[in-house]
Amino acid sequence: MRLLLVSLITLSLIEASNVPQLDFVDLGKSRLTMVKVPAGTFGMGTNEVVSSGDWINDVEHPRHQVTISKDFWMGQFTVTQQQWQEVMGNNPSYFHDDPNLPVEQVTFHDVQAFLAKLNSIQSRWTVRLPTEAEWEYAARAGTTGETYGPLDEIAWYRANNSRGTHPVGKKLPNAFGLYDMLGNVWQWCQDWFGPYSSTPSIDPQGESKGDLRITRGGCFYCDAIHERAARRNRDLEDHSSRSIGFRIVAPGAKERPTAAQLTGGFSNPAFRSSQATMGTLRACYVAIPEPMRGPAIWAMCQNLPTNVRTTESDLVS
Repeated sequence: MRLLLVSLITLSLIEASNVPQLDFVDLGKSRLTMVKVPAGTFGMGTNEVVSSGDWINDVEHPRHQVTISKDFWMGQFTVTQQQWQEVMGNNPSYFHDDPNLPVEQVTFHDVQAFLAKLNSIQSRWTVRLPTEAEWEYAARAGTTGETYGPLDEIAWYRANNSRGTHPVGKKLPNAFGLYDMLGNVWQWCQDWFGPYSSTPSIDPQGESKGDLRITRGGCFYCDAIHERAARRNRDLEDHSSRSIGFRIVAPGAKERPTAAQLTGGFSNPAFRSSQATMGTLRACYVAIPEPMRGPAIWAMCQNLPTNVRTTESDLVS
């Protein structure tokens, strides 16, 4: 019996260690889930030559070393129509059959207005668009190939799509726990478009001025050739399209959620077993079959390495 318990706990802890660290931006009626992206160094761009008709990927060259020097937080999904509606009071999207569809038909300026409004209605986060380097680093999530997984499993694109966008989070995430980094909608980035340099850089911010802003990730009607982590696109700031949306990033929350917020979050599947501050303890407890739970098992879980001490009832919602 004890061997069974140890095995269950060990498996649960392994799973917990692979679960992304989540937090949230409080929109009032709903929450926008954020994923912690660890600092690191990666190869940005590609040296591969990719072409289709008159198009060639020369702006993706050369592959060069980029360091993201600090952890940051990124929206686990592209911003949805429900979230946009809650913040802005309208829905500009062409496709609007489901509130969990990504918001689209938003210009770069529209997105800046959303960010400013969101920063004014809550104080835990200072949100913005990702830099192009942050976006590609987050999309790759430690991978070095063209995609972070088999394309049909991770992205909505021409070969597996019907006629429009799909609700967020229906495909598999990458290793950081981010969904739809490729496909569904292009995603605005903060940078002005400009050529790459071969010189290694730290936290690049793009050009200081320009005419076009970066969009990344491909979209629902794109061919597979455009559904690549290195693919660069660019658009005018006042351009909107049913194929362009966005996701947010932030350097980190100004304070951690309260205990009440965290335990309330356990009723939300997006938070269940994912909060880094409580995940280890809860993963231990819920790994045990319910008939076997009780004070002795609870005491065993409380003795696991963790900085969390809470009540049993918090963990079995």
